[in-house]
Amino acid sequence: MSNLPKEKASRAIDWTGEHVVTTVHSARRRYDMALLRFQARLESTQADRFFPWLVTLVLWVVLALLAVARSKDLGLNSTLGHHLQALHLMEFGTSPEISELGINIFAQHAAFIFFPVALLARIFPPTETLLIIQSLAISLTAVPLWRIARGPGNLRIGASSALVFAYALHPSIQNLNLSGFHPEVFALPALLAAYLEGQKERWWSVGVLLLIVMTSRSDLGLAVAALGAVFVFEDKKRHGSAMVSLGLSWFLIMAFIVQPIIGNGEYPHLSSFSSYGTGSFGVLFGMLSDPVAVFGDLFARESFEKVLLLVAPVLFLPLVRMRYLIPVFPLLALYLVAEGGVDELSNPQQDVALLPFVFIGAVYALTRVGVPGVKRILVDKRVLAVLALTAVVFFIRDAASSPYEQPWDWGRRDVSDVARIDAADSLENYDRVLAHPSVFNLVAERETVKLLPDGNYYLPSLELVSGIDVIIFDSGISNWKEDEVRTFTHAVQTLGFKEEFNRSGITVFSKRP
Repeated sequence: MSNLPKEKASRAIDWTGEHVVTTVHSARRRYDMALLRFQARLESTQADRFFPWLVTLVLWVVLALLAVARSKDLGLNSTLGHHLQALHLMEFGTSPEISELGINIFAQHAAFIFFPVALLARIFPPTETLLIIQSLAISLTAVPLWRIARGPGNLRIGASSALVFAYALHPSIQNLNLSGFHPEVFALPALLAAYLEGQKERWWSVGVLLLIVMTSRSDLGLAVAALGAVFVFEDKKRHGSAMVSLGLSWFLIMAFIVQPIIGNGEYPHLSSFSSYGTGSFGVLFGMLSDPVAVFGDLFARESFEKVLLLVAPVLFLPLVRMRYLIPVFPLLALYLVAEGGVDELSNPQQDVALLPFVFIGAVYALTRVGVPGVKRILVDKRVLAVLALTAVVFFIRDAASSPYEQPWDWGRRDVSDVARIDAADSLENYDRVLAHPSVFNLVAERETVKLLPDGNYYLPSLELVSGIDVIIFDSGISNWKEDEVRTFTHAVQTLGFKEEFNRSGITVFSKRP
């Protein structure tokens, strides 16, 4: 009799354990069934048609808000200012010669697509117009990426969504959105759409899209050639070969004929290869005669990190289908050996030509690792979960809009920001300005505006202030000692400038005629 309570307790424990297991199993089954029903609805033709556009709209709103907020707190770099100055000069019918660069804005990259953008910027506020259009171009890329995954890739909703999610969080995409303004951003959706249209044999549409790509930046002719090589590998040899010829011809004509004519008589980026020689043939001969130096630049630590940041956020999937990456290697090599200055965001504009091939390769990699279903390729949910997790990790680690950067605080102005704005408002439209980067975009819409160096301590020279009416000095970003700031101020005054404004570390010196 004494064992009876123990037996009851044991049966109660067994019943409770079985009940818990049954409940958990039932809950998981209900979750799986609900997920399957949701995916089935998305698999419908109507949902498949509108879902990528909904994603594009949401992504556009988020990216545009981030970019505009960063602009409000003066956190964007000077490339925005270069295009604001170009817009100002074009509006008044003047050649868009960028003071800081010393060349015509169209000589820099032959980005003729900037002409229609300039027309829009005349109607709406220029800064916000440039940033919102750029965010729109980035967001629109989600549509052809989705169509490729669902069409040629034949992937289900889950895999397609994971790829679009990885694209939206890719550090290069987030950094591009916050790196000023770059006309080459229009090539992102155009390249992917051109590949999609090529799969459908719509070659006239491909031609229009390739024109958008090539007019957004001259060296993207090499990306067009790479896309042509991809089509050649896919047995579309006639059209693919034509694209290779078109892309190479465009790049050579723009780089060595059109850009020198518009600019200063030579390819404007030859200085980026000065370590190999002088002049076009000198650089080419230098590369051929010293392959060790070329390989040293290709496999430098900075090059490794750049390549890693391209493919790692998509779980290295493109490496599974290398034939979609190999054609763009020459352009990647060109970027890696160039000596151009690297900004704090690692020049994300250079990734525009590379990312379409990365994601096309990722689509077909998932197709390969998946298994055929009744209608579409099935990819293990664990693979997709790891892909999404990897995208989140690299977003948090490397993106300019990472939570560590506290983007929810962007758009707020401290006393120094208010002082910068007041200093910019105190200028006359005709003033020729030399300003620190923190103020550059505020004063860019004028005929002459140059950047004041913001590095280590130095004294201003006559050459630095030649042809300048106003200097805007920001001690908040210079990290100079107080005595160094005082010495700089005295040196500026010795050169004939008078102090007109001084608040919260922002000083305005003027020497108007």
